[in-house]
Amino acid sequence: MMRDRLLDTHAEVETEEQSEGHPIADVRVELSPYASFSTSYHHQDRLLTAREPLILPGAFFKWYELRQADDSIPEDLSRDGRAFLGDEVSSDRIAVDHGVGLVVLHYSRATAYLIVGTWNDNQEFQETLYQRVPGSDGQFQPCAPGTLAPVPCVWELAPVWHERQAWTRYLFPNRDSQMKHTFLSDYLRSAV
Repeated sequence: MMRDRLLDTHAEVETEEQSEGHPIADVRVELSPYASFSTSYHHQDRLLTAREPLILPGAFFKWYELRQADDSIPEDLSRDGRAFLGDEVSSDRIAVDHGVGLVVLHYSRATAYLIVGTWNDNQEFQETLYQRVPGSDGQFQPCAPGTLAPVPCVWELAPVWHERQAWTRYLFPNRDSQMKHTFLSDYLRSAV
């Protein structure tokens, strides 16, 4: 297979380059100023749950919900997120070129993010970010382009990477109805 040959060929080249000494191996840097965190930060896994897909005219979204293990996502937040996304798609504010995408509803007590990813031009993943303050009666609001936004955060990378892998498997030549079914039913359920 071409992919295996490509990997084998480049692995041999990298091995030869590494035996000659890789430029980064010779760099000496004082590391104390980098990747430093407050000692009060304690990282915790989040729970990623796969939910019913959101199926709209012309669009199929895999739906994920992400939260701390001891939290629960309010039903109205999930319901409102689905309705909001339905309006965004029907109003053509989100393009769904291939009719498929994913949603991550990331809930915390302080805020909720609705991360919408769609596949465009075969291999291009486009992400749209919305935010809502939980407990408010406000709608999800798009994060302004150019605004520094935490997407994808360390926990959101897991479903994005999983979906990248699933989409890549689907892109290979046998894109028949069985492969499409496999892709659309392939979800990640995990602590992340």
